[in-house]
Amino acid sequence: MDLIVELFRHNKMMNDRLMDACRALTDDHLRTGVEGTYGSVGATLVHTANSQHAYAEGLLQRGRGDRLPEDPFPGFEALAEQFLSGNALLEEAAAIGVQNRTVTVTGDDPPGTWTMPASLFLVQAINHATEHRSQIATILTQLGVEPPSMDGWTYFFDGGHMTDVD
Repeated sequence: MDLIVELFRHNKMMNDRLMDACRALTDDHLRTGVEGTYGSVGATLVHTANSQHAYAEGLLQRGRGDRLPEDPFPGFEALAEQFLSGNALLEEAAAIGVQNRTVTVTGDDPPGTWTMPASLFLVQAINHATEHRSQIATILTQLGVEPPSMDGWTYFFDGGHMTDVD
C-alpha cells in the first residue's frame, strides 16, 4: 500500500461523502456560512473542488484548468464532475511519487511563485481539503444537520481495510 496514494483515496472518499450529504440541503442552507469559516456551504464545496484541480495541476506541472464559479452555486452535477476530475488528478500526482521532486507553484493566497518539495505541496493539498470539510461540518451542525463521519476509521471500515479478528 502506497501511503500517499492511500491518503488521497481517503481524501476522495471524504469529499464524496460530504458532497452527497450536502445534496439534501436547501438552497438557503447552501448559502449559509458561519463566522470563522471560508464562506457558505456551497462556496466552500466549490472552492475545495477547484483547489483539488489546482494542487494536482501544480504537482503534475500542468497549466490551470477551468474553475467553477462559487457564486452562484453551479449545482451538484458540475460540482461532482469537478471533484471527480480533481480527485483523479491528485491520485495520479501522488502515484508518481514525491521523492527528491520539486514543483514550481504559483498561488493566489498568498500570491507569488515558489519552488518547493513536492511532498510539502501534497501535505498542503490534504490539509486544505480536510480543513474545509471540517468547516462545512461545523456549518451543518449549526444548521441542525448531522454531518457525515469523515475520519480515518470511517475510511478504514468503509474501504474494507479493517477485518474482525476471531
